[in-house]
Amino acid sequence: MKKTVYSLLTLSIVLILCVSSISVALATVEGSSYLESYCSIIVAEGSSKIVITFDVAGTGKMTSIGVTQIEVQKKIGNSWYTDTTLKASNNPNFLTSNSYIHSSSVRVTGVPGTQYRAILTFYAANSNGSDSKDQTSSTVTCY
Repeated sequence: MKKTVYSLLTLSIVLILCVSSISVALATVEGSSYLESYCSIIVAEGSSKIVITFDVAGTGKMTSIGVTQIEVQKKIGNSWYTDTTLKASNNPNFLTSNSYIHSSSVRVTGVPGTQYRAILTFYAANSNGSDSKDQTSSTVTCY
């Protein structure tokens, strides 16, 4: 019951943020003992800025929960190329400790007129083990 309430609260917050977003990727994890759900939003903010927001819910209280890596890719022609890779080791807001859920965001600079997407690695761990899942956002055009 507790985790259902946390999941609904988390999803509600994310959906509120999604009202003005351009691209949303949601996932419910089946068969994971650690990750219950996760979501990412990518938005072109203007002034060559792109905002990537994420939300992750664990199946219970986790010793560590969040995102370990965000790979920002840009489209050149018909192919996607890594533009930058952001790691949790350099972004302390990517992970939190002793929590059921975690949300955060990061801004990156893009080139106006260029399409971008992000590949996020969601992570949750407790004393019994850990799990991680990758999710690719939809695309957004920087302006």
